[in-house]
Amino acid sequence: MQRLLAQKAVDGLREASRRSVVQGGGPERFQYVTRATQGQLSKCWTHDPSRKTQHVMAIDVAVEADMEAGAPVIVGEMARLQGYRLVRDDQPDSAGRLGIADIGVFQDAFHALSQSMIQAVADGKVDPREAAEILEKYASFMRVAHTVESKAHGCEGEV
Repeated sequence: MQRLLAQKAVDGLREASRRSVVQGGGPERFQYVTRATQGQLSKCWTHDPSRKTQHVMAIDVAVEADMEAGAPVIVGEMARLQGYRLVRDDQPDSAGRLGIADIGVFQDAFHALSQSMIQAVADGKVDPREAAEILEKYASFMRVAHTVESKAHGCEGEV
């Protein structure tokens, strides 16, 4: 029997799992807010060629990881594999027309991300705390960018 998901897709899910947990504070912290231990979590993204099967994160743990990360990293990858993209349904600012205010929000989010990156690399190395801050600012920027994208798709030629 052949699986529907190719190994490359499974590897993408495993990488998304790793990114989500790291963005949520790392496996040491995340293990206390989910049913999986740190060792079980690491099996969800550590590649071991000697094992016949590679684990992927359970659905409930994946949702919890994304909740801790503050962004749908894993769930978004799942949707992408099926040809969908996620759209938030609880953000009133994502509805409506693209406007001048969107430019300011976009610039603020990008500035916050770039500043956290500049500060992190200033000493020549990025520590885990700095990496977590960059990932947090990146997730925020991506939410804003997605809102701008959604509004731009809805313009239909109007300016």
